[in-house]
Amino acid sequence: MVDIDLLEELGRVMVADIMVTDVITVEPDERLENVLRIFRDKTFKGVPVTKKGRLLGMAYAVDLLKVFFMRKSAIPDIGEAFTLVSLMNTKGAVDRFMCRRPVTTYPSDDIVGVSKKMARTDTYAIPVVKKGSANWRDNGIFLGMVTLSDVIPLIYQAVVKE
Repeated sequence: MVDIDLLEELGRVMVADIMVTDVITVEPDERLENVLRIFRDKTFKGVPVTKKGRLLGMAYAVDLLKVFFMRKSAIPDIGEAFTLVSLMNTKGAVDRFMCRRPVTTYPSDDIVGVSKKMARTDTYAIPVVKKGSANWRDNGIFLGMVTLSDVIPLIYQAVVKE
């Protein structure tokens, strides 16, 4: 049974209240080797890909796993096979494997909404963009990130009432 009081309490906390604004980002032409180094050294699972302050996509560590460990028989056609082989070149650019339309949120969204997005999409790091700034070329003006690590303490505090 859902605790209505808990949902109301969490609904008063906005993404703007907990998002991280000092975020490591990469440019779309960043070498895959450097992105791998960020994943290793910072233990990040996702890095925003930006250009001139605009979110172009997200580079997720799990997408790299798919590239490096996908079985050849699972590759549907020769064009995709060529793309995967070129991605395995660590001197290639991050824009070749980034997620171009990641799940995003706005500073004015509440924690209940962003938590539902995380649960529904199995996403652990969601870029925060300026509302109304997305266009056909990109996902909008990048403002920061909200992660599962930002949300869990609030849920714990609300449930345990500490």
